[in-house]
Amino acid sequence: MQINNYTVIDRHSRPGVLQKVALRAFFVNDGAYQDPFEISSVTVFKLSDNTSPSTILDVEQLIDTSAASAVVKMHFKNNTSYTSSTSAFSPSNYTANSTASGIYKLATGQYAVVLAPNVSTTFAGSSFVNKASGVGDYIDVWTIRFSPDTDFKTYINEFTLHDDTLFTTTQPLLVTAANKLRTKHIKLGSKVDLTIGTEFTIGNKDIDSGIKNIFKDSVITDASIQIVKLNDDYTLPARVTVSSFANTSSLTDVTSDSTIIFNWDTNALYTLSSVQNGTFGPITGAYQVQVKFNLLNQTILSDYMNLILS
Repeated sequence: MQINNYTVIDRHSRPGVLQKVALRAFFVNDGAYQDPFEISSVTVFKLSDNTSPSTILDVEQLIDTSAASAVVKMHFKNNTSYTSSTSAFSPSNYTANSTASGIYKLATGQYAVVLAPNVSTTFAGSSFVNKASGVGDYIDVWTIRFSPDTDFKTYINEFTLHDDTLFTTTQPLLVTAANKLRTKHIKLGSKVDLTIGTEFTIGNKDIDSGIKNIFKDSVITDASIQIVKLNDDYTLPARVTVSSFANTSSLTDVTSDSTIIFNWDTNALYTLSSVQNGTFGPITGAYQVQVKFNLLNQTILSDYMNLILS
C-alpha cells in the first residue's frame, strides 16, 4: 500500500523489522465507517513487556504515562487531536523521514501511523528514537474519543515484526501468480469493493517448505487496478478506460492473504467526459478488470477478468 505515494507494508503482510510498517485502524459505528471525534495518540509497546493491559493502563483504562514510560517503544500524535483538522491528519504530511511520527487519515474511519526505524518521538516529556526495532509481537494502543459527549477510550491491536522475511536461495525463485475476480455482477448505483484473489505457485521442486510458507502471507507490492468498458457498437470505441493503473495506485489495497481490493463507486461513471460527450456508450454492460502488481523482480499484469454492470 501507499501513503502520500510512499510504499509502506501493512501490519498483516509479514513486515520486517527494517521496513516501514503501516499500522492501520478502522473505526466502525452502527455498521458504517466513522471518524472518531478525537485521536489523542497511538502508542506502541512490546507484548512481552505487558502481561495484561493493567500494566500500562490506569483505572480509567487510559495509558498511565508514569507506568508506561519505562516500556514504551514508539508514540505517535498530531499537533491537534481533533480529526476535523484535515491539515493535521492529512496523508500529505507523511514524508518517510525521521520526523514522520504523525497520525494520518486515509479515508473515512480509516487511520494509520507508520512505524519505521530511526523515527524520533516524544512521550511524557522525553524524546527518543523508535525502540520497536526487534523481532516479536507488539501492541498498538489507540486513545480516541468517538464523540464530544463521550470519554476517551483505548483500543488495543496487535502486530508482529519478523526476521525471516530475508532468506537466501541457490537458484532463482520460479514464482507465478494467478488472479480471480470474485465480484462479477454489480448493479449500477452501487459502491462496492472489487476483490481479486491471488494464488502463488513456486515452480522450484526443491525449495524449502519454510520459504514457501512465506508466500502464504502477502508478498504483493504496488498493486493497482484498471477498469475498461467494452462496446459492441462499431460507431463507438471498442474499449474505454474507466480507471487506469495510474489513477488507482494509491487507492488499491491488499489483504494478508493477497486479495487485492478496490472500492468502485459506479455513480462516478456519470462524471466521465466520455459519458457526457456520448463516446462512452451505455453505462450498463460489459467491463473488464485487470490488476497490476510487483512480485519479487517481476511486474505482473493479470489476465482480463470480465464484469457485468446492470
